[in-house]
Amino acid sequence: MKHLEVSRVFQTVSSGDGQFAARKVRSIHFNGLLDPLIGFDHFELTSDVFGPHPHAGMSAITYLFEDSGHYHNLDSSGTDVVITPGSLMWTWAGRGIVHTEFPVPEGTRVHGMQVFVNTAALRKQHLPQALFIDSRDIPVVDYNGVTVKVIAGRTNIAGNRIKTPEALTFLDITIGRGRTFQHDLPAGWTATIYVLSGEVADDRKSWVITAGQVLAMGRSDQLETLSLTAVSDTRLILLGGQPLSEPIFSAGAMAMSSEEELGKAISDFEEGRMGFIRIEGDKRTIVLAT
Repeated sequence: MKHLEVSRVFQTVSSGDGQFAARKVRSIHFNGLLDPLIGFDHFELTSDVFGPHPHAGMSAITYLFEDSGHYHNLDSSGTDVVITPGSLMWTWAGRGIVHTEFPVPEGTRVHGMQVFVNTAALRKQHLPQALFIDSRDIPVVDYNGVTVKVIAGRTNIAGNRIKTPEALTFLDITIGRGRTFQHDLPAGWTATIYVLSGEVADDRKSWVITAGQVLAMGRSDQLETLSLTAVSDTRLILLGGQPLSEPIFSAGAMAMSSEEELGKAISDFEEGRMGFIRIEGDKRTIVLAT
């Protein structure tokens, strides 16, 4: 029998400047317990610091908090969406896509999370796709001092009916002091907890994590009920998925299954086969992939 594995507590550190600052989390620190996540950034920015850039073999998921400004999303599959506060944009890159996001208007503070999720090797050469989930379509449940936004997937008390490119649990949870949230983690899945504010412990007090800290767990061969009790008023993000346990060959935001596949993705980008986004002054024009 394989019991639930729990990582060490990881302390994030905010780095950057007035244009872009982030707390960055990457899978290397979690002994495989973040899988299928490659990592995530909790970020704030006020300008287009990255410009158009390629993605391949993975998902880039942007979720904005309620205090954020608007964030304009463009990609070379033709997507042109303004991400509103409380909403989510899922860019599933497949074999390759050129992508950019920028605040509107320039100088607006954008506050959110960007989550990077690996794609199974057998799907990495599929065509890219994009999904926008408006905040109005995200279920919110209040019970016993707990508020849960089901951004994607499901938890014990509610689910989001929108089909996402990958099976992923994405929850934004607020827990009042002394209250408890429970989530059933499917057998074999992993769960990652990131505390935005406050302090939370498991029901046995075997671990406690506080604002800015991350804990990952999973790989049990049976369903596990996670019980999270707030030591103080707490807000946290819970992300969960089924591990792929596959090698990743990466360059920037491209995550492929072999050196050859990665080389092809790089050449596809450099030679324009992914399409691109032309910038002329303040104007951005999508040029579709060939």
